[in-house]
Amino acid sequence: MLVGNEKFFLSSLVYRKGVENYYGKGVRIDESMKYSRAHNDFAITKTTDKIPMYVKYVEKEYNIEIFERTKRRCAQNNRIRCA
Repeated sequence: MLVGNEKFFLSSLVYRKGVENYYGKGVRIDESMKYSRAHNDFAITKTTDKIPMYVKYVEKEYNIEIFERTKRRCAQNNRIRCA
């Protein structure tokens, strides 16, 4: 995952050609969680299931805002540290 100029590795999964073909060239975060784009590929579906959990961890660990709902929550609460 790229945030600004920084790279974050979400996980290390067993190599699957379908997953590499789908995510290898880069996919926007909102597009990466759409099950309709998996075309019934089990490996892509399982990866899609795990993405929100991994991204939430990165948000908390590095104190960054990735998901729109996190950005809205932080803007509402005017907190210095939010995630």
